[in-house]
Amino acid sequence: MKHKFNKYERVAGVFLLAAVLGVLLTAVSVAVRQGWFAAKVYYSTTFENADGIHPGTLVQMAGLRAGAVEDVELEADNKIKVNFYVLSKFQARIRQDSSAQLIRPFIIGDRVLEVTVGSEDSKPMLPYQMLASNETMDIMSLLSGKALGSNLAKLSVTLENLAHLVEALTSKDRTQSLVRIFDRLDPLLANVEVMASEMTKLSRQATYKGNLQNVVSNLAVTTQELNNILPELNRANPELAKDVAEMSKNLAGLTKDFRVLGPALNAVGPELPQATKRAVEALNETVVMLKAMQKSMFIRGSVQEVREEEAATAAAAAKNRKPADVGTGK
Repeated sequence: MKHKFNKYERVAGVFLLAAVLGVLLTAVSVAVRQGWFAAKVYYSTTFENADGIHPGTLVQMAGLRAGAVEDVELEADNKIKVNFYVLSKFQARIRQDSSAQLIRPFIIGDRVLEVTVGSEDSKPMLPYQMLASNETMDIMSLLSGKALGSNLAKLSVTLENLAHLVEALTSKDRTQSLVRIFDRLDPLLANVEVMASEMTKLSRQATYKGNLQNVVSNLAVTTQELNNILPELNRANPELAKDVAEMSKNLAGLTKDFRVLGPALNAVGPELPQATKRAVEALNETVVMLKAMQKSMFIRGSVQEVREEEAATAAAAAKNRKPADVGTGK
């Protein structure tokens, strides 16, 4: 026996069917907007710390929803590997120079995975390749329990060191020393200014009309001439190097002797001027006495004879001198 629906039941059935169809259309529309039916391209990246990221975390490109995180894994090297996908329409904008980073769109809220847009001149990134990552820090990460403890410990050590510094500076002796240091800064700066002025003058003199360039050029020419002369001098006189070495050795010995005689000369040095003066006076007296003796009647004739003999001897020596000896100056 067939059941017949009355008018009210038929109207209720129509409204129920319309509601179901509306829900299905809304679900399909949301799925299309969310990209559930769009093609997906998968990539991966690694982070040192993936705090706040989990499967389903939003993936953005230039602020647009581009995909989601598929999986999060802990690698053997303690790095966090993040596998994610983007919709196929965003694949062309992911290049070799693209990178992934974790950001927080607002001060508070969930973190998202941001993929930067690559440049046009870079090669496209193939699916399932590894993207480079950039570690970022935000306020919520700094205030998290994991980072807050270490940050507070560092702050405590810094405050303790600052307290020691303040305590040291409040000492009267160190404060006075610090004041003296500041007092000496003014003369020091004045000396530095004078030195800078002198250096400026010196540099001007060195560069005036190319003086420094001329000196360097002349030195180069002199060095070149020495390089040309020394081989010829060595070939002309092979014993020159030995003579120079012997001369250096003798000079070293003479210097050593002077070092030995130095204390003795220093000891008699104050008496040398007086002794020299006395010796000169004695010689003068001797000359006077000899001249007086020459005028004496007893030795006047003998002096004249001696002078004549000396003159004759000198004339004979000049007459007998050989021409070769005269030419050589002997």
